[in-house]
Amino acid sequence: MVECVICLETAKKPVKLPCKHQFCGECFEGWRSKYVVSADAITDVLDRQCPCCRATIPPSKEQVSILKATRSMKQTCEERGEQNTPDYRQVCEDLKKIEAQIGKDWDGVTVLEEETTEQDVVMPGYIAHKRDLKTFMRWFDAANPAKLDRANARLPDGMRSIPLLTFAIMMPSNIDLMRFLMQRGADVNKRSASGATPLSAVSEMGDSVNSALDHNQALEAAKLLLSWGANYVDDPSSMGSKQCCILRAQAQRNNELVSILQSELCGRRCELVDLSSRSELNGRTCVVEEYIKTSNQYVVTVEGRKEEMIFVSPDNLKRRDRTRDDCGYYIEFKNGRFIRKDFDSKDEYQAFLSSMNRDEEPAVDPNAEAKAEQAAADLLAELGIEDDVTEKKTKTQSNNNGKKNKKKGKKGKK
Repeated sequence: MVECVICLETAKKPVKLPCKHQFCGECFEGWRSKYVVSADAITDVLDRQCPCCRATIPPSKEQVSILKATRSMKQTCEERGEQNTPDYRQVCEDLKKIEAQIGKDWDGVTVLEEETTEQDVVMPGYIAHKRDLKTFMRWFDAANPAKLDRANARLPDGMRSIPLLTFAIMMPSNIDLMRFLMQRGADVNKRSASGATPLSAVSEMGDSVNSALDHNQALEAAKLLLSWGANYVDDPSSMGSKQCCILRAQAQRNNELVSILQSELCGRRCELVDLSSRSELNGRTCVVEEYIKTSNQYVVTVEGRKEEMIFVSPDNLKRRDRTRDDCGYYIEFKNGRFIRKDFDSKDEYQAFLSSMNRDEEPAVDPNAEAKAEQAAADLLAELGIEDDVTEKKTKTQSNNNGKKNKKKGKKGKK
């Protein structure tokens, strides 16, 4: 077991520095976020030093990926002769920041590695290029869930190692596909090599001709991710930070999405508590749709087979993210399309899952055969062919009895 030097507990997703000190991934990022690049040369140095021994920390894969991408963008602008444009000036500013983060003493080779015993499954590139739902589902269903975690697969390195959930945002039926993957264990906060999260990818939607359609899809996808517990990256310079997501949504002029991202609870799944006027709804789950500033109330949609929209105060909401054990619905892919089944409670959902996962055969009613014969007889009687069937049945029984008697006679002679 590896102990984190910061929290002194067993390291989760441990990060090991060249100096051999190890930390939880979150503890390490939390420490570094306190010393992000600034005008202060001291904090710039602390950002690149081990908190224990002050040994130099190499850049992460994410930082190196951002550095390479930013340099490539700068070169592209120069080749096009766009040195006097605002975009070029912004790229230069971004390049200056990432180079300061990495430091001039970087050898250009060593990168910070996360200690992990598991390798991500890599989805074949041809499936990513094709973007056909049926082809994708055939590949996904071909895996043995006990051995391969395809819900958390990545695209090939040549396609920026994008996590499958982020890729699903660009697929047909993207919302249902995202639900399908998260229900099967996809990490809602999994980051690409560039540091992008599914939530940051959604904030950039809106580059196509039909931007209004993209805006609606982005809004629905963002709410879905938030309801499953999507979080922002603490490092404000990261693509997955709250500030970066909001800026990207603003750049796409998606004002509704900006409001969702700026709010504390909008898009989140919550449990209704302490409702006096509608006490029967206490314990039910809802999705927060909108915040009304003038009345300090939230508009929420109560989940279940019959959805209902109501107004509640912030005190009546308790965050309750979706999980695989408490999802509220079940998504499956049949006959080329997604089918969704909704549930009114967690117990009802878990009972449904138990019935699907049960290994033993369902209990058989001992009177089932007799009931089936009686039902068939009643149907035949209604059709007016009972006599014919009864006659045939009698002949069959008499023939069977005759055969049995012949066999007995042969045995007696012997």
